[in-house]
Amino acid sequence: MGVFKNIVEPGSIVLAFTVASLANRRNKRRITNYNDDIGSPPRKPAISLDNPNSSYVPDNSRFRGNITSRFLSFFPFLIEIWYWNLTYWVYQLARAYSAYLIRGNEAVLDRARYHALSILNFEQHVGLAIEKPVQDFIMSHYPGLMRILAYIYYAHITLGVCFIGYTYTYLPPALFKRIRRTIAMDNLIAFIIITFWRCMPPRLLPEEYGFIDILHNGQQSAWSNNRFQLTIAAMPSLHFGTSLFIGVCLFRFSPHKWIRCLALLWPASMILTILATANHFVLDAVVGAMIPLLGWRYNEFLLYLRPLEEWGFWLIRTEKPTNIQINSDGRSSSVRRKSEDLLL
Repeated sequence: MGVFKNIVEPGSIVLAFTVASLANRRNKRRITNYNDDIGSPPRKPAISLDNPNSSYVPDNSRFRGNITSRFLSFFPFLIEIWYWNLTYWVYQLARAYSAYLIRGNEAVLDRARYHALSILNFEQHVGLAIEKPVQDFIMSHYPGLMRILAYIYYAHITLGVCFIGYTYTYLPPALFKRIRRTIAMDNLIAFIIITFWRCMPPRLLPEEYGFIDILHNGQQSAWSNNRFQLTIAAMPSLHFGTSLFIGVCLFRFSPHKWIRCLALLWPASMILTILATANHFVLDAVVGAMIPLLGWRYNEFLLYLRPLEEWGFWLIRTEKPTNIQINSDGRSSSVRRKSEDLLL
C-alpha cells in the first residue's frame, strides 16, 4: 500500500491529466449545441454574458494574442486541471480548518459519537444495520478481499480525475460543464452537512461495538487521509455519492457501449467498500446518493462566480480558451464564444 500511496496514486493522477491535455489539444476539441439542462427547455442563465462589455465581466478578447492566451487555447484542458485543483483543495482545506477548530473539543466528539449511535440504533430498528455482518463475513471468509477494497477506496480520487478527462473529451461541452459544476456543488453541500451535523464513522465507535478499522491501521492515502483529515465526517458519504454520480453519468451519457455496461460496477464496489471497511453507515450512503441530485438541480448557483473568473483572467491578461467547431467537412475552425458556452 505504501507504493500505491506515494507513487502509483499521485502518478496516475498526473498521467490522467497529461493524457487528457494532449488528447484535447486544439485540433481535437468538438462542440455540440446542447443546452445545460439536458432534456429540459432552455433556461436563462443565472448571469447573462450576451454582452461582453456588460458591467458583470470585462472583455478579455483584447488579450487573445498574448502568449498565455495562445497556450491555453492550444491546451484548453489545462483550465479543467485548474478547476479540479480549485474544487479539491478548497474542499480539503475547509475540512482541515474545520478539523483544526474542533481539535480537542470533547463536546463535539461526544456529539459526533451520539449521532453515530443514533444512526446505528435507527438502522437496527428498521433492519438496515448490515455494516458489522458485512465486515465479519468478509473478514471470516475472504480476508484477502479487504486489500482489494482498500485499493478501491483510495482509487476514489484517481478515478474521479479520469472521469473528468473522459467526459471532457467525449461529452458535449454544456453537459460536461454541468457535470463539473455538480461535483463542485456536491462538495459544498456535503461540507455544510458535515459542519453542522458531526458524525463519526463506525470504525471510531467504542470497541464494544466490534467494528475494525481496516484502512487506517496501515498506510494511508496522501490525497484523502492525513493528519489534517476531518475524521468525524461520515455523514454524508461522498465516496459513495460521487461514485454513484460517476456511474449514472457514464451509464446515461457515455458514447461507448462497453463503458455503459461497466459503469454501475463502480458505485456497487464502493458501497461494499465503505461498509466492509467500517468507514460509513448505510444511511451515510443513502444521504450521499441524494447529494448529487441536489448538486445537479442547483449547480447554476456557481454561475454567480463567473465574474470573478473573468476578472481573474483580466488580471493575468489572458483570454479564456475558445472551443473548436468540427465542420461537416472535417475541418476545425474557431467559434465565437456564446453565453451558454462560457458558463463556469
